[in-house]
Order: sequence, then C-alpha cells, then structure tokens
Amino acid sequence: MNKFTLLLIAFCLSLSGVLSGCSRLPSSPGMDKAAPEPVEVEDVVLPQLSKSESLGMQSYMSGGRAIIINDRLYCMDFDENFTPALCSYDLTSGKPGNFTVLISDCVPEYLCAYGERIYFIDKKAGGNIESVDLYGGDRQIVKEGPCDFLRIYEDKMYYCDSARRFCVSSPLGAGEEIIMSETCYYPYVTGDSFIYQLGRNEQLYIKNLSTGIETELTDLPSYAPVIAEGRLYCTVPGGVLSIAADGLNPLKYELGEIQGTAELALIDDKIYIRGVSGGKEIREWNFSTENPKESFQYEICGNYSLCQYTDESFALYANYEAGGRIKSYTLIDDKGGQTQFLLGKSLY
Repeated sequence: MNKFTLLLIAFCLSLSGVLSGCSRLPSSPGMDKAAPEPVEVEDVVLPQLSKSESLGMQSYMSGGRAIIINDRLYCMDFDENFTPALCSYDLTSGKPGNFTVLISDCVPEYLCAYGERIYFIDKKAGGNIESVDLYGGDRQIVKEGPCDFLRIYEDKMYYCDSARRFCVSSPLGAGEEIIMSETCYYPYVTGDSFIYQLGRNEQLYIKNLSTGIETELTDLPSYAPVIAEGRLYCTVPGGVLSIAADGLNPLKYELGEIQGTAELALIDDKIYIRGVSGGKEIREWNFSTENPKESFQYEICGNYSLCQYTDESFALYANYEAGGRIKSYTLIDDKGGQTQFLLGKSLY
C-alpha cells in the first residue's frame, strides 16, 4: 500500500472539546491487550469503495477544508490582514504558487466542486451553504444556515440543516427532501447506502435507502467512519474500531493512557493515532495491525497536524500550534516531496 492508500480521520469537532469529553482509561505503558478485542456486530454488507472514493470519504470526514480542481488547490488560508479567507494556489509545477484570495473574511468547510463552481459552508457567516465561481466571482447563498456536512454526489446536494436533519436537494437548493429527521452526524451517502452517527447515542448505523433496512454498526460512541480496502474504520473512546465488509470479525484496538482521539491514519498496515494522554500531552501512538502489543510505540508532539485533503497525488495537512492556531500548511506529493507554506509564501 503506497503513501496515499491511507486512512486519515480528523474529528469534525474542536480538539479540546472532543478530548475532554472522553472517559479516561487506565494508564498503561503499552497496549492494553495482546490482541484486538472482538466486538459483536450484526451481519451487514458495507458498500465497496474504489481507492479514489475512499480518499474522498477520508477528506469529507476531515471536514473537507480543501479541494483540488484542474491542478488548482482551493482551501482556507489567510489574506494580508491574517483574516481567514477562501484562497487558491496553482499546482501545475507540483508546488503551490500563484496565490489568490477568492473571498476574504470567510471560513470555508466541506468544499465541493459542481458545474464550474465551488460549494462550501461558510462558518464565519453562520453556516450558510454558498457557491462561487472558480475565480471568486458570482458569490451566491444557496441555503441559509446553520448547515453542516455538505456533500454533492450524483447531481444531488446532501447536508444537515439548522435542525440537524439530513436533507437532499438540487445543487441550486430546490426540491428539498428530508432523509432523516433525527439528529445525526458524519452522514455519508454512497450508492444506496447511508452511513451516519445517531446523535442521541453516538453509535454508527448504516441504512439502505432503497429498502429502508437499518443496521446498527457499533454499540459504543464512534466517530468519523471511513471505508478503506474493504473495511470500515472509526475512532472510539480509547482506540480504533475496524469492521469487515460483511460485518464479521470486528476488531477493537485499545490503547493505554489515551483519553480521546483527534486523528487516525492507517499507513502500510500500521495504525497511527494522535490524541491526548493522561498527562495532558499531545501524543502520536502507532502499532501494527498484525502484532499490536509487540510493535506499540509513541512520541510526544509539541503541536499537531490534521489532514485537510487527500487524493491519489497530494495530501494537504494543516499544522497547528499548541493553542489551536494554524501556523502553516504542508503539501505532500505522491513521491514524498513536501512543501510548507502559508499566506502564499513557501516557508522552506
């Protein structure tokens, strides 16, 4: 599996809010168990995603704060006054250049491309769904917020409305229908499958939209599900849960000390988790799926990075200071080359 056949899950909540709300687990120098703990789950068939679809799902679960269209990167950056803005960079050379501020005073999330336009949720403007052309012109409000979890799929626009109901409409906002009236998070539609976290118990479910059959995937709080290489992965309090495509052989990888998880990555058969320890240190744990106890290790991080976007050619990370302020972005290409930048300037 190469660098971009990876699983990157970032919570779509603030780091401090998520981590402080998780239960503290017993302190341990390594893995709590020599092998993953089986978890009972009803039989279910998960949708099969291609590599590009899996990467798209990963970016969505990371908050969708960037997108690459026709060799151009669109993402949140800052204007000359260090105010958040929707910006773009040319990637023709493989490195970010030709920096352009498209919309100032804007905090864009869940960026989507449709019909030569960029769609996004502007958190600065109260969560409106907006669209703009590829050059920053013709800005339009598609639906007034607060909205969340925007995604355009097969010519339909999916989102959570102000009541946190999961809805679908045309990309122009017409013909709105409510798919689910109960509060949900991380809603994701692919084919006839609808995967989501139910707000009242924070467990994951999958529903067949054609038959209406709904199946419980997890029996504990679970976050930011991603399907990669035939399995579903999600973060859970104290570790990671992995479920096979047929719902059989679910595995829970538990960590000692960890109070919550902010990001999970699966790279070359190793699981990487970034979170907070019992001593309030930001740490990155990693271990092999084959021999978790023997391979367990961690390092203390002075700050943290979250993946904003990933495809088969690039991954974009936002690098944060310990206080939560973005200090730079890192663009990594499929050959491992890295460029760190901010405000249109390369930092090395």
